[in-house]
Amino acid sequence: MKISSAFKQALFLGCLLSFTTACDNSQSKKTEEPTPITKTDNNNSPELKIHERGEPDGMNPLVTNHANSEYIQNNLFQKLLRYNLTDLKLIPQLAVSLPEVTVLEQGEFAGGMSLTYEIHPEATWDNGTPITADDYVFTIKAIKNPSVNAASLRPYVQFIEKIEIDPINPKKFTIFSKERYFLAEEASGNVTFIIPEYHYDPEGIMRQFAIEQLNDENITKDNASISRFAEQFNSPAFNREAAQVIGSGAYQLKEWTTGERIVLERKKDWWGDKVQGNKMLEAHPPKITYRVFKDWTAAITNAKDGQVDVMRSIPPTEFVRLRDDSKFSGKFDLSTPDQFVYSYIAFNTKRPQLSDKRVRRAIAHLVNKEDYITSIMEDMAKPTATPIHPTKDYYNKELKDIEYDIEKAKTLLMEAGWKDTDGDNILDKKVGGKKVDFKLDYRYDQGNVVRKSMGLLLQNEAKRVGIKIDLMPMDFTNMLEKADNGDFDLITAAWVNTPGLDDLKQIWHSDAALQGGGNRAGYSNPKLDQIIDKIRVTLDKDERRKLYQEAQSIIYEDQPYIFLFAPSERIAIHNRFEGTETSPARPGYNEARFKLRNKQTN
Repeated sequence: MKISSAFKQALFLGCLLSFTTACDNSQSKKTEEPTPITKTDNNNSPELKIHERGEPDGMNPLVTNHANSEYIQNNLFQKLLRYNLTDLKLIPQLAVSLPEVTVLEQGEFAGGMSLTYEIHPEATWDNGTPITADDYVFTIKAIKNPSVNAASLRPYVQFIEKIEIDPINPKKFTIFSKERYFLAEEASGNVTFIIPEYHYDPEGIMRQFAIEQLNDENITKDNASISRFAEQFNSPAFNREAAQVIGSGAYQLKEWTTGERIVLERKKDWWGDKVQGNKMLEAHPPKITYRVFKDWTAAITNAKDGQVDVMRSIPPTEFVRLRDDSKFSGKFDLSTPDQFVYSYIAFNTKRPQLSDKRVRRAIAHLVNKEDYITSIMEDMAKPTATPIHPTKDYYNKELKDIEYDIEKAKTLLMEAGWKDTDGDNILDKKVGGKKVDFKLDYRYDQGNVVRKSMGLLLQNEAKRVGIKIDLMPMDFTNMLEKADNGDFDLITAAWVNTPGLDDLKQIWHSDAALQGGGNRAGYSNPKLDQIIDKIRVTLDKDERRKLYQEAQSIIYEDQPYIFLFAPSERIAIHNRFEGTETSPARPGYNEARFKLRNKQTN
């Protein structure tokens, strides 16, 4: 493939700037670097050390949104069901078995469905009390509380109308729904971790409300009890303080030093040790430390020095170098499993410059996706034109990637009324009687070389058509907070999906275009809303596939995102551990199953 000279120049500049930035950080921001650990021979240490490039946004699983937060929470909390890394099917974790699903033809929920679960009889909280159906009911109520910062989870539990607890067995319960939600099993069993009512609601505030009442806005709006619970539940204490993070998992939070490390220690008397044959209850490392290095040079240096055992999402160029380094590859197993992720550049459709879909399509024409994949991603990615992963059978293959075409971009911008009226080489237009220059900010997480390189390329191409783009690197947590508040023009990130069916409501429905919701682009299309709502209750596979295809066509036409590619994961795991098989299910491995080879000990 022929790569443009402009692309080479921008890419070279990106690499140069990335190098300079890394040096500047190490010189002027020493307080942000992790406290050094004395170098020792760790080959016989059972402690597992995992690299994290960014700070998690918290440890309260209902109010956090960062993917790396959930990866850590996987060891602190549990779900009823989890995805098997091998065959990507749901299997029990906290539940005894998969739910008994019944299609209802009579009674109050005729036309709907029910799901019956039972929690492991051995399952207990850290204080020794049993984990019961009441804890599950409380978890769902907390999510449904409109004042709790759980907007991203709420669409998944919307279908739950009522939960009945077995009068004989307090660990058994049945979920009822008036609709036949196509993701009912995953949404009820895998979407949320279960949290203890006794700890997160010691006053029993949410017991005052039935689930049916929480579905009624007239009851919850401006309700003092609803607000009081949410204020306590959303507090930093439950999200950050080790003593306040209580779950049923094999590990407990022992330390969180900002910018340095999060330390988990295995519980001595953990209930899961009494259950045999469930791989989702295996937990071998006595200690798991997540070490934060925003700079990849520091992360790789620490890996070579034995201070990091696991790295993921390694920048493609670095991954190729490490793979070719015989000394490194002799100690680490490197793999590139597929992952259910897509990278994108999102438009804030509420901005006057970006409210016209012709403008958004014009900017999409400035992206040379083939160059991105080949030269930035080292061919470790598949192009995608929609939010559905291209490996799924309902991906709309008829929608072709928007071609790189500067002249088409110019034409579309002109049609949308953008012209350079003052000769400053920047397009402008009168909006509401005021002249608006076509200037945008491009926000990305600081230290992400791939996203910085993409921004530099887009900046260079945009300049050719009269659009000024400023690159704004930000701390990842701050960047997402700005995005949640609609404070951005362009933002680049990635959405992590599951191996299961896609519920488009979380990101693409108008209902999700609220603060803290997944629809950060502020995008709304009533026809799409109707299709999404219909997908959620369509159980026929062929009919659902047609609806998925139609939904993708609408999103493609409106272009609220530039859909870039579905990247392969790039993982390095120290070969002193076994049980390190990688998988498309994120984060690509199950660290709790890692076991020191030959049962070596200190």
